[in-house]
Amino acid sequence: MINQNKKTYFKERISSKKYGVLMKKIIIVAIFCFFIISKFTPIHGQQEKIPVLMYHHLENNLNSNVVISPENFEDQIRTLKEEGYNSISSQQLYDFLNYNIKLPENPVLITFYDGYLSNYELAYPILKKYGMHAEIFVITSRILEKNEKNSYLNEIPKMNWNQLRAMQDFITIQSHTWDSHYKLVSNNGVKNAALYGPGYINNNFEEQLQYEERVKNDLILSRKLIKEKLGYEPIAISYPFGIKSEDTIELSKVAGFKMGYVIENKKIIKGDNLFSLSRITVNGNETGDELIKRLKS
Repeated sequence: MINQNKKTYFKERISSKKYGVLMKKIIIVAIFCFFIISKFTPIHGQQEKIPVLMYHHLENNLNSNVVISPENFEDQIRTLKEEGYNSISSQQLYDFLNYNIKLPENPVLITFYDGYLSNYELAYPILKKYGMHAEIFVITSRILEKNEKNSYLNEIPKMNWNQLRAMQDFITIQSHTWDSHYKLVSNNGVKNAALYGPGYINNNFEEQLQYEERVKNDLILSRKLIKEKLGYEPIAISYPFGIKSEDTIELSKVAGFKMGYVIENKKIIKGDNLFSLSRITVNGNETGDELIKRLKS
């Protein structure tokens, strides 16, 4: 009877030890899983929000929704830097949204549109001074081959390809179409963005296939030119006037773009449609502190 009790006792001890080892393993795995989840999950359930700032033209002593003076621009860029914001590229934003590749703290994407000469003469030196990257979305048909005058009357001077090449240490060039920054009268008599849908051309209304061919060829040509002139293909398209349709998105994908920008004046978060990413209009009248306050609100 005593021997039997001893056997039972030792069996229970062995089982207890196995149970203890098992529980330790479970606890270790649970701690590891918690560490991994906490590492990649935003604190308190907050998602990272990335602002994409939208600028156009710089001009001395002139500030508005689309124009900013060099003094005000430098104040904004300097304040962003002092407040710990880190400039990123569309490629970094794409990698974050698509593959969860970590971004630097306080990421901000600084963008310009149309390809104005002032971006090279006034904005680029300021960006370089503060070590801030930016992206310029150019209308490629408007970019000059050399230093000749613009062939389009009453147009603010644009850059040439040599100037775009000279800025590659802090500037990436993306597409604002080849030559579709205009509006067409649609079938309801209202003007809409040329990329949006069929419109009247030379008093004739386009068929759907004609519209698709026009837009597809324009977008492909814009990417081709940037590749030929700068050595890389742009991954992002900004729709003129911030207007797009489902057709616009599909044609952008066909042309080889990976992402597209609209204007909704809100920050980007994971889960946003890659072809409907929002930009925030920067007012030239804002001080650096006012811009920061708006970004933090």
